[in-house]
Amino acid sequence: MYNFQHPFWLFTVLLIPLIVWYDNYYYKKKAPKVIFSNIGLLKLVQKKSSFLRYLPIILKSFVIVFLSIALARPRYTFERREHTTYGIDIVLVMDISGSMLAVDFRPMNRLEAAKNVALNFINRRENDRFGVVTFASYAHTLVPLTNNFNVLNTIISGMTVATTQDGTAIGNGIAVGTLRLRESPAESKVMILITDGVNNSGQIDPITAAEIAALFDIKIYAIGVGSTGPVDYPFRHPVFGTQYRKVTIDIDMDVMNKIAQIGGTNRATLATNTQQLQEIFNEIDRLEKTEIKSNVYYEHKEMFIYFIYIAIGFLIALILSRTIFKISLP
Repeated sequence: MYNFQHPFWLFTVLLIPLIVWYDNYYYKKKAPKVIFSNIGLLKLVQKKSSFLRYLPIILKSFVIVFLSIALARPRYTFERREHTTYGIDIVLVMDISGSMLAVDFRPMNRLEAAKNVALNFINRRENDRFGVVTFASYAHTLVPLTNNFNVLNTIISGMTVATTQDGTAIGNGIAVGTLRLRESPAESKVMILITDGVNNSGQIDPITAAEIAALFDIKIYAIGVGSTGPVDYPFRHPVFGTQYRKVTIDIDMDVMNKIAQIGGTNRATLATNTQQLQEIFNEIDRLEKTEIKSNVYYEHKEMFIYFIYIAIGFLIALILSRTIFKISLP
């Protein structure tokens, strides 16, 4: 963006008409007169040098114009923005036990619905770091804290149910999530626990794991997924392939509520369909805002020196037109 620091200097170009008047009228009246005996010769000389007679006036005008612009201090302004981001470190602790295959989030099962909603949530928060912990009968870190969203999308999209594990170790999942977050330098540390079952495995109970997480100022959002009544569950038939039967899967919302209370989020939430699960994540997104501060700086590149050079060039030409070039006029 171009601008002038002292634009009032541009009014000095109004001196140009005064100079023209002086050169054409006042100066001619005061100039000495020479009598020519041959008028034809004078006309011939005047005809040949008609342009050169006005050259000093033109050069003076250019000197004034470019000096006026230089005095007005033209400059090019760069706008620079510095963003200071106070990101949040978030670990998704996701249940991948066999019960997550239940198909009550049609047309998807519980795990696929949770994955899709979680990915939508992650991709909206580009200033945060994410990690992923999965658990069935035991827990492990699937993705350490990272802001590489390509890795997160690839690994979460490929996540599958642990069909070889029999059990749900909610406490172990929280404990591993705490390990990932405890040394985080982020001002806000968040764990999102997603499960559809009852803690029936692992070396640490969920309440104790939540209390340990609280010692490291980790906030826990506890989300239960699944219907409370009978749901379709896939079974593999040796002849007819995949068959669905109605089963009842218990969700221990009492323990989930205690986890949420210890984790500072008041109470757990239950999602029985994809829309409800999306609304829960939208609410977390609203509550856990990443703080971004923007500082705007303006840098100026001074341009006046170029106009001074041009004005000096025209001034030199003016001096030459009054001296060397004047002698060579026909």
